[in-house]
Amino acid sequence: MPRFRTPAVAVAGLVALATAGLLYVRQDAPPLVPGDLPSADRQLVEFLLLLPVAALVCCVVRNVIGLHTYGTFAPALLGLAFRDVPSPLGLFLLVTVLSVGWVLRRGVARLNLLQVPRGAVMLTVVAGLLAAFILVSNHRGRPVAQAIPFLPMVIVTGLIERFWTTEEEDGSPAALRAMGNTLVTAFAVFAVVRVGVVHRTMIDRPEALGFVAAGLVLIGRYTGYRLTELARFRSLAEAS
Repeated sequence: MPRFRTPAVAVAGLVALATAGLLYVRQDAPPLVPGDLPSADRQLVEFLLLLPVAALVCCVVRNVIGLHTYGTFAPALLGLAFRDVPSPLGLFLLVTVLSVGWVLRRGVARLNLLQVPRGAVMLTVVAGLLAAFILVSNHRGRPVAQAIPFLPMVIVTGLIERFWTTEEEDGSPAALRAMGNTLVTAFAVFAVVRVGVVHRTMIDRPEALGFVAAGLVLIGRYTGYRLTELARFRSLAEAS
């Protein structure tokens, strides 16, 4: 059964109760985010308010379900960026850049560069690939500039580096599993933040971040079995 440390439950409960009380008091008050906020500022505010929700989804995937991903913020940022572009186009572009970057990373490895210059080289490669993709697509009459926010270059560069390192240390199957888990988590984030009630609540009532904080506190002190562990050791449990 799920187990949580008692102090964490108490703190999370107090935060949740305080948040519920604040929402009740402000139920008839105007939204904290004004409707006449400039478009660019509103998009930034929406991103910032949804980012903790994305992080909560990633924590559930890693600490409760037990899927290993490449970091926490990489799938969170990718999932949020899915909101602004067509998902098939974004996925195709991501897979293409990762594949080409992975091949080039193997060549860069033979140069025995230091870590920071090596990362800068890969960042240059990713930037060049994205620029070339935009130019070719525009030449064919298919503008894709809107897909670039979906691919934060630093995140993609980090994914290439982590994929290559995992492949070298644990083999290709482990690297592919981690990359697949990262993409699955990104899609889970995308699905959650696109839910109407979640999006409206976080934008109109930012104080609801207290519920997110309470959930993160609980997950941070979770000591029960992960779902993947239950599936992995089911045969042992049945034997005993």
